[in-house]
Amino acid sequence: MLGLFEQKKNRFIGIDFGTASIKVVELSYKNQKPYLENYGWFDLAGISQPVDPNNQKLESYEDKFKAALQGLVKSLNLDGSHVHVAIPGFAGLVVLIEFPEMKKEEIDKAIEFEAHKYIPTSVEEVSISWEIVKKEADKDGELSNKINVLLVAAPKKEVEKYGSMFEGMNLKVKTIELETFSITRSLIGKREGNFLIMDIGSRATNLILVENGSVLINRSVDVGGNDITGTIADSLNVSKQRAEMFKREGKDFINEKETAIVIPVLELLGGEARRIMIAYKEKNKNAKIDGIVLSGGSSGLAGIDKYFQRMLGVEVSKGNPWKDISYDTKLALSIEKIGSSFSVVLGLALRGMEDEHGKK
Repeated sequence: MLGLFEQKKNRFIGIDFGTASIKVVELSYKNQKPYLENYGWFDLAGISQPVDPNNQKLESYEDKFKAALQGLVKSLNLDGSHVHVAIPGFAGLVVLIEFPEMKKEEIDKAIEFEAHKYIPTSVEEVSISWEIVKKEADKDGELSNKINVLLVAAPKKEVEKYGSMFEGMNLKVKTIELETFSITRSLIGKREGNFLIMDIGSRATNLILVENGSVLINRSVDVGGNDITGTIADSLNVSKQRAEMFKREGKDFINEKETAIVIPVLELLGGEARRIMIAYKEKNKNAKIDGIVLSGGSSGLAGIDKYFQRMLGVEVSKGNPWKDISYDTKLALSIEKIGSSFSVVLGLALRGMEDEHGKK
């Protein structure tokens, strides 16, 4: 008899615990391509209130969050049993460290020593992984005897918290990774070139510098779509709910001279993006940024791509995590609407597929 958590063949499930919603995607592998079998989401806006107003014993947010997850998973009737989960980028650390060329076992010891410089808590309290991402080049562009190692760390408590979400469910966590890598996998993959991803979430924004498919820089800025909505609401003297509707209706609040609104958050994010690109170019003399890719719910804001392209002088496009995913043509309109807001969860499901079938 198969074990309770035996993986059903050809099913790869990603679950994204966002600050605004829980998203689930189930992919299969058909005709050498990822195929969308199932997807869904749960809006978390409603669970800050008691489920039963007449019940004096109020449930904790964690209890309601887990109940929402269980309800969503049950409604989707998933075929798979193993899931791939992401930790928010702001909860972890991604840093590129330069070492002299050395053996793998020597890197383990060097990382253990260097980690103390970057981790603001005891190293025993974090989960650490690393990989060599590239050899360092000298000022003439020739390969030197140095290597760049990407250090990734996340608090063990955070990892355990996400793992415990599935207790009592017929699902088992197979991998947990920082959403930084999930986003990169779905939007860039192994595409050659240097790209800056701006993933604008509801509460925070991830800025990810990617070189030939490898993450080199990840910075989290504590502003996001909620701040944009708040600025629009204040400027137009309307409720945040109404401002959110305006955003979704496709009105350009940024570039049209007659109705333009100054949105400080966008200026802040553009400034941070510029600093990252300058730092990268200073470190890599012959490098250039081939493009900026926008992701996250607020990347759908009308005119945001034109704004950043004008500000930064680099081609800006809206990311499409569905570009390599096959799906029923009846879903085309729905897929177009949710767009890049599914970047993380698709990247997670693709992680499972890579582990099973190898990187494509």
